[in-house]
Amino acid sequence: MTTSNPTARTLTAPRLLLAPRSLTALALATLSLGALIAPQRALAAPADMTGTWVNSNVTTSGITRVNVTRAAGGQMTVQVFGRCHPNDCDWGSAPVVTYGANVSDSNHFTATAVYAKGFATTTLVMNFARGRLDVQALTQFTDGSGRQNYASRDAFARYR
Repeated sequence: MTTSNPTARTLTAPRLLLAPRSLTALALATLSLGALIAPQRALAAPADMTGTWVNSNVTTSGITRVNVTRAAGGQMTVQVFGRCHPNDCDWGSAPVVTYGANVSDSNHFTATAVYAKGFATTTLVMNFARGRLDVQALTQFTDGSGRQNYASRDAFARYR
């Protein structure tokens, strides 16, 4: 048995009737607003990454300090220190490769470095933004020990 409700209304979406010129203006205004509220990525020249960076987490069991240097020829290197006792372990220096947003962008904000430590290989992915250096370390064990590969991510503040 079906009953009908004479007072029920069917809701429909309102129709927007605009002239093509008004529609174009509305689309441009929407795009402009989107560009204003979208997060902006701060770009950095590779020289902005140079310096000594310390882990914001003082109790980290991983990377404690990162030194990024630039040679006279422009080649960048990174020296990493990890938590050891009684003094931090020096991983040594590795060449740095920097990356821009596209093929014509010389304002690079991302860099990589690879450390082959014999028992493991660690790839660092470093991103410079808003005055800090974010470092992701991807460690792959190569010694057949059965240990699980792992990733860590830390934020570093400029020391000097």
